[in-house]
Amino acid sequence: MRLTRTLEWLYLANAVVLLVHQMDAAYWQEWQLFHLPGGLTLYLVLNVPIVLLVLAGYGAVVARRSSAVAYSWGLAAAGLFAVAFHAAYLLAGHTAFRAPASLALLADTALLSGAQAVLLLQARRRAMASHETSSPPHASA
Repeated sequence: MRLTRTLEWLYLANAVVLLVHQMDAAYWQEWQLFHLPGGLTLYLVLNVPIVLLVLAGYGAVVARRSSAVAYSWGLAAAGLFAVAFHAAYLLAGHTAFRAPASLALLADTALLSGAQAVLLLQARRRAMASHETSSPPHASA
């Protein structure tokens, strides 16, 4: 299955919004939400492989490698997880991530990740339908 141009742009937009959310999360000291020891230092160290994966995924998407679909699903899933986690956190009454910019990043992540997942599902269905119509009929015994 190949990614459409729309999915390529969605990957880029979603990646940017999620990475900016990670910057916002440093402001809100997100490591405390996860009860991680090590404070900012460990948080930054843990973000190195996250940023690396996101950028490697974009490279795969642009190069149209077969791994692009997996990276795209991974990014959409990460975005949906982030939104669900923060929504639960906000609904529990916590005060972090309530700034307008923080809420906008979470809303954008929800929209972009949701759209990315829907378009990935549609692309998969089209690819499967195309494969079924291009396959030769099975011989009867």
